[in-house]
Amino acid sequence: MGHELSTPDIIAQKLDQAADALRESGADLWLTFVQETSAGAERIFYYISPGHLTWESLIAITPAGERFLICGRFDQQVFEASRLFTEVITFVQDFREPFEGLMARLKPRRVAVNFSTNDTAADGIPHGRFLYLEELLKSFAPGAQVVSAESIIGALISQKSPIEQAHLQAAVNHTVDLFRDIDGFLRPGRTEKEIYDFVQGRMAAKGVSPSFQTLVFAGDRGAGMGHGTATDNAVREGDLVHVDMGVFVGGYASDMQRTWYVRKPGETAAPEPVQKGFDTIVRAIDAAAAILRPGIPGTEADAAARAVVVGAGYPEYPHALGHQLGRHAHDGGCLLGPRWPRYKNTILLPVRENQVFTLEPSLNVPGFGAVGIEEDVLVTPGGPRFFAEPQRELWYV
Repeated sequence: MGHELSTPDIIAQKLDQAADALRESGADLWLTFVQETSAGAERIFYYISPGHLTWESLIAITPAGERFLICGRFDQQVFEASRLFTEVITFVQDFREPFEGLMARLKPRRVAVNFSTNDTAADGIPHGRFLYLEELLKSFAPGAQVVSAESIIGALISQKSPIEQAHLQAAVNHTVDLFRDIDGFLRPGRTEKEIYDFVQGRMAAKGVSPSFQTLVFAGDRGAGMGHGTATDNAVREGDLVHVDMGVFVGGYASDMQRTWYVRKPGETAAPEPVQKGFDTIVRAIDAAAAILRPGIPGTEADAAARAVVVGAGYPEYPHALGHQLGRHAHDGGCLLGPRWPRYKNTILLPVRENQVFTLEPSLNVPGFGAVGIEEDVLVTPGGPRFFAEPQRELWYV
């Protein structure tokens, strides 16, 4: 779903947003250089183009909001009909001719290009094409400084418009319904594979597709959790059962987790270690939500949740507190994570209004399994808005 072109209304919004992001970045020109996009293109292309491009093609945007497209003559019609571009410039034999003319008109001094050493969502231009673009700029925009478009791409992908928020809300609503379906299906003896197959069948019946591979863990196999496939491991009395799943709606992804406890005969509540683990995760999410505001670095939200988990006597969870959601379940940009080298500077980026994050601390209860809750939230000036009622009580089977 992340590899489908956006709808015209979203593209128009993103192109408008691009000029603001470009001005904020300090660059005076943003270039997206592509070819044969129907075979696969960089992530940002799907937000800013109303059609696919076959020959060498360039989308150029200025801080004033001008939008230029250089494309092969055969691709001209779709882009002119969209009325999204200030000018569509075509060629037949040599891309360099219109490129030279455009650079002579714009005279850029600081050119943003789609590469990044920090954010995979912004690291889109293939290496060979980047080298070729560098050569073109040296020839036709001598003296221009080439800089990363990471901040521009991050703004466009991460700050969700009302239309995007509506798609995300619909995806979450479907996911909540699926958890209710699972609640009626779970019982001792069901295997992880049977639960997985049930979920896939319910998704198909609802006309939605998974935003990533559904994860099902029963009992101690959930220790450490992570990414894996469902097995023949059967649900047993005394197990924690953990499901991590999401769906696409309108091309936008949800990503949520819920946890159940399977009571043994005679039990009316979960054992103390299970309840303590569950309550700790609820408190960790509350702690992060209490400080999640525009302007804070992502790592501060993670630190608040992590302190609750560690303070309760559990090891640190081996992952970030949360990632962004959008056209992909992992949408790139600012991350709510610890100061670990693997996250580079993404955890130092500021949280912004209208970004959508997951909040998903986790822990293991030895002998019972994993506790994982994952909530999807929208950042607002007053704090996060939960897309669904958060899980605050352990669910029982």
